[in-house]
Amino acid sequence: MVAKVGTRASIGKHMTRKVETIALEWASDAQRDFFCYGPSPVVASGGFGSSKTYGACLKVLTLCDLYPGNRGIIARKTWDDLRKTTMQTFFKLCPLQAYDRGRRSDAEKILVLNNGSQILWAHLDDPDIEGVIKGVEINFCLIDQAEQVSEEVFDMLQARLGRWDQAQVPETTLAMYGGLEKWPWKSPAGKPIPPIHMMLTCNPDSELHWIYRRFHEDSEEWRERWSKLHYQMFTMRSEDNKFLPKQNLDEMLTKDKAFVDRYVHGKWGIPEGQIHTIDPLSVIPGTNELLEWLTQTCTLHRVLDHGDAAPTACGWFAVDRAGNVFFYREYYRPNAMISEHRQMIRRMSRWEKYQFNLADPSIFFKTAQKHGGMWSVADEYGDVTNLPRDTAVFWQPADNNELGTRNRINEYLRVDPDRVHPITHEKGSPRLFFLEANQDYPEGCRHIIKETRAQRRKQISTENGKPIFCDERDEGVVDHGYDCLRYAVSSRPPVATTIEPGVPARCFQALRQQAIRFKRRGGYRMLARQQARRAEMRT
Repeated sequence: MVAKVGTRASIGKHMTRKVETIALEWASDAQRDFFCYGPSPVVASGGFGSSKTYGACLKVLTLCDLYPGNRGIIARKTWDDLRKTTMQTFFKLCPLQAYDRGRRSDAEKILVLNNGSQILWAHLDDPDIEGVIKGVEINFCLIDQAEQVSEEVFDMLQARLGRWDQAQVPETTLAMYGGLEKWPWKSPAGKPIPPIHMMLTCNPDSELHWIYRRFHEDSEEWRERWSKLHYQMFTMRSEDNKFLPKQNLDEMLTKDKAFVDRYVHGKWGIPEGQIHTIDPLSVIPGTNELLEWLTQTCTLHRVLDHGDAAPTACGWFAVDRAGNVFFYREYYRPNAMISEHRQMIRRMSRWEKYQFNLADPSIFFKTAQKHGGMWSVADEYGDVTNLPRDTAVFWQPADNNELGTRNRINEYLRVDPDRVHPITHEKGSPRLFFLEANQDYPEGCRHIIKETRAQRRKQISTENGKPIFCDERDEGVVDHGYDCLRYAVSSRPPVATTIEPGVPARCFQALRQQAIRFKRRGGYRMLARQQARRAEMRT
């Protein structure tokens, strides 16, 4: 490609300025694809030294060059990072000749190029930034290291795009589209305006991050919604950058696997300080045949994490004779009343019988008044007087020991080379499995898997550039589905028992095993409740 140093300073009355041209090579195919994509929102995601910021700054300068008088923002979370990294890269591409008759003021955080195009510098940790964003008029925006920025800020900036009406669309550019009539972007008055561009660069983070949900091709939310709006992510691997010194790449490759996967290969779902690692052997594509096998041969259990405005999560899990735990179904819904949760949980439970019904211990605190006495969320789930009896769920308090449960989950997820996998029957298997949701099995697990992978320790400091973490879990990571997993594993669920082959169906041993299963599934408690209701009706 050819870049013009001076960003076409010969625009308008400055036709006498000489423009120097230099030839540039693309660092990688992904960098070229990112540069050419648009005007829909686009992300350059990748590792260290993959030339994300360089390609994004080159795209910003091109937009300023193509449309004289254009205006946009280059933003980062902190001013220190913006000044020391992003601006340093930008001014490698934009020399003094590009703005020697314009204006550069780092104190005012503005750059005016010779052709009238403006670039505003914004650090998003400024307490007044929200008011600034709500009033700014721009046509393009670049957020560098966008994984550090909230989704709300992204939405506010995107809402301000297309507001600046002082940019020009040259006749030569219109001619390339066949004239004004065929130019796709016009103001309400019919004046040609530049297309808007929202550009992001980021390092990969967890699968719960808003960038992953909106832009990554493996995201269910992207497939269902954002892909229709042409949101796009390009992954830039460090080893694909032909200009990255080999010494730098070799040094990064000596780091641990999590670092290499995230900061060299650009893989998502590997947050720093990750607590749990889910091996692919633990994720099984859900099928109705597998569901039938689990419900007929395993002990079954339910576990709940209730939320008011936050999502309410319910997980169903089964335990086989070998002690393997299978999460085979999940319910995940925000902003709904308890009566709705009861109906959906009962409907999804069908006629299955459960031995454990575990829930967050906090729902048993009687903090409200109702029916002349103190009332808890657990009472509301079990209310049979004011709500239908057939939707009632009687929960038991779960163990909320965070640190002890965390280690036990890792023990269940660890691949034991001597353990036989219950599905493939090959050696080398964990003890904890998830039936993953798919088109044929939509009620399988999604959120429990993602939230378990995303859990990370809280960062307290850095040492020689390496983050230092404490034992506390980061409270900023969503954990409703993960809490269901914690409560399930902490319960030490009992293994299933079955009649051994060859034992006569009506012998003492067979009847004893049937009685044990009936007791473990709560059969005797259910009979006691039925007898109490009959006695109450007789009186």
